[in-house]
Amino acid sequence: MPAFFHPPEEDEGIVPFEGFPLSFPQGTLSAVVSTDNLASSLFLSSSIASALRGGKAYHVGPGKAPSPALLSRFDVETDSFLTGNVYSAGELLEALNYVEPGSFVLVSRFPLLAGISAETVLGLRRVADERSLVIVLHHDAVIFNELDIPGEFSRLFKLPELFDSLLVLRTSSYRGHYRMNITVLRAPPEKVSAVGEHSIPVTNLVKLITGSP
Repeated sequence: MPAFFHPPEEDEGIVPFEGFPLSFPQGTLSAVVSTDNLASSLFLSSSIASALRGGKAYHVGPGKAPSPALLSRFDVETDSFLTGNVYSAGELLEALNYVEPGSFVLVSRFPLLAGISAETVLGLRRVADERSLVIVLHHDAVIFNELDIPGEFSRLFKLPELFDSLLVLRTSSYRGHYRMNITVLRAPPEKVSAVGEHSIPVTNLVKLITGSP
């Protein structure tokens, strides 16, 4: 039943790594697209590690999650990291019933789940609101039209207007130095100044996850 309430004070939220233009607070729904494998690995591992510093983190989706060994390189305890495989929209929504309120939930390869619809996204929005979850839907896209980013978010995530944040991640390198190039298409009202293009040095982060000296 609908009800009115006083909105909570904004918490600091989860920041995947230093320099990242946005945080992911409780009670939010965000969508992130990585256009290359390195960007995907950096985002998944760093965001889960950041969440583990303050509570529980869950990885849900088809396919493998970042390993505890990889996450341990971020100097975090992995006892509060849980993962589960789901293959359909219904299984995803059911799995969220077992997530502890206030936790971070990263859903990998969301557009590949069977039966995804506008109703699925509405259901995720409801769960994020009612249980103060931090839900981030992620996709490591092999095909992504950079000339029509709004259209791509509509294609992949059905109702982009329901999301608090929409981001595209890409990595670039030159002579052993790496940068994460980020397009922020949508941001919460408090962070609207972050909308636009960002380029962040991530060389040390790349060395951390690859084990390079």
